[in-house]
Amino acid sequence: MTRHNRRPRSRCACGVTLVEVLVVMALIVLAIAFFLPVRGRSTGCSNRVKCASNLRQIGQALLLYSNDQKGGYPRMKVSPGPYRAPTWGTGVNSADEQAENDVTGAMFLLLRTQDITSEVFTCPESNAEKDVYGGGTNAPINRWNFTDVKKNLSYALQNPYASDSAIKAGWKWDNTLGADYAVAADVGPGVKGDGDNVFHPTSTSSAKDMRQANSHNHDQDGQNILYGDGHVAWESNPFVGVNRDNIYTTADKKMAASPVDANDSILLPSDD
Repeated sequence: MTRHNRRPRSRCACGVTLVEVLVVMALIVLAIAFFLPVRGRSTGCSNRVKCASNLRQIGQALLLYSNDQKGGYPRMKVSPGPYRAPTWGTGVNSADEQAENDVTGAMFLLLRTQDITSEVFTCPESNAEKDVYGGGTNAPINRWNFTDVKKNLSYALQNPYASDSAIKAGWKWDNTLGADYAVAADVGPGVKGDGDNVFHPTSTSSAKDMRQANSHNHDQDGQNILYGDGHVAWESNPFVGVNRDNIYTTADKKMAASPVDANDSILLPSDD
């Protein structure tokens, strides 16, 4: 009898049980749940860095502007004293049509005179869109203000139109401002939005209450702030003025108002 030597078959467990499938699916779900928040935090941090870069460029533009203006920072038409009510977003097409004490008109002078683009004025974490100056062949040199301050502007500037009393007390708007003076920042929340009340928190409020006065640009976690010496810092609350007061209100607790003393920061406009 002839024997055929046959190699023994290897046994392979090719079947996959339902339990094994469920375990794999659960691991995939857990991996996704872990990855998405990390990715979200990474994107948020990246946008904060870009936002800080924007404000740093605005600070550099202010400094370059001041070099041609004997140290002075930009501002437009100023009303007679003693008190100067601020305005913004007026006279887009003509300086003659611009209202007195226009804060955004002063900011727009940087676009007219310095090598800076409208994209720099839009925080990447906000819903703002860069100003295209009406489209067509329009350019910033043909304009005198942002087309739409709510749509084309993410940042607030120190109101450059102080009251006579503040000026007499030593208030200034030039390149000698100190490292603790807030010059510009993410636009403040105002009082009209859901959960917004820039007047409610105090310097000792809880982090939860402080959110009511933080910028919407970063989901009210805080704001980037440009200081007088050109540095930009992330702050978790707006109580960072010279006297650790609120940079989105005046020293006498007003919002759409002018500085009232030498160290008073009031950054405008708000997003109301």
